[in-house]
Amino acid sequence: MIKSNCSIEKALEELYQDWIQELQLQRLYSVHTVLCYGKDVQNFLEFVNRHLDSIPSIELLNSLTTADFRSWLSHRISLGISARSNGRALSSLRSFFRFLQQRHVIDNDSIDSIHRPKLPHTLPKSVSEIDVLKFLEIPYFFSSDPQWITNRDRALYTLLYCTGMRISEALNLQTKDISEELLIRGKGKKERIVILLPIALNRIKTYVDSCPHDLRNGYLFVGLKGKKLHTQTIDARLRKLRTQYLSYTTEHGQPFCLPDNMSSHSFRHSFATHLVQDGVDLRSVQELLGHESLASTQVYVDVDDQKMLQVFHTCSPLEKKS
Repeated sequence: MIKSNCSIEKALEELYQDWIQELQLQRLYSVHTVLCYGKDVQNFLEFVNRHLDSIPSIELLNSLTTADFRSWLSHRISLGISARSNGRALSSLRSFFRFLQQRHVIDNDSIDSIHRPKLPHTLPKSVSEIDVLKFLEIPYFFSSDPQWITNRDRALYTLLYCTGMRISEALNLQTKDISEELLIRGKGKKERIVILLPIALNRIKTYVDSCPHDLRNGYLFVGLKGKKLHTQTIDARLRKLRTQYLSYTTEHGQPFCLPDNMSSHSFRHSFATHLVQDGVDLRSVQELLGHESLASTQVYVDVDDQKMLQVFHTCSPLEKKS
């Protein structure tokens, strides 16, 4: 059911549930994405209820104008909601309205004239090539962990960095599917082939052999109790690691650091950034990452350009002279 603070027409409620099922079963969106999309639409229906003083219904949605959608967006901005969250909310609404149009229950494209809020240009957080390699060789991540947990984390981090896989893709892997070539189904059911390097395969084998749980017919990466591992757990551990290794030196006396806001996604960013820096063409990086649009991959060129500018300013004879 729609968990809303206002009444909803029954027919609209049923269509909402059908839309949620489509996101889950056909589009294969993550649990987190489905929850966010659903909440965005719920909040919109609550706004419509207050804005027009009318119970949300199919007929009411069909009568909405561009001005109504702008009022909704303005209301969110007035609440201090970020441009990124507003952009996602707009995507959620567009998805829901497209679904209603495909079901031939409404014929209203007013939302298409609403422009997505401009996002501040932020570069991905990545770890330097030297630091990520040092990090992957640490004898243990947390001294209190059993050895198999250290083996698990090392296998997972190595897999993410070697392949550029999304953390959700890695955590959905089944042990029986592990081979040199993996068929990954990413966002929007887009499929791609991922190659596992020998180092990743070896570390996965070390982890599987040391794990006390039977992994043969289930998920590859599990927690202490043998249940499927979740992204939140990995990100929480990485946040602690970032603080723990703020001034860490390896057994050879070499210092390294992890970036602020270190997360499981940092390995994917690092993978793409290092490929671009090493001269891999953008189309190839797009395929390896499973990006639908080349524009999503373009940001890694910006990262490389920024590094080049930093080197230029440091090494330019005029800069040295000044």
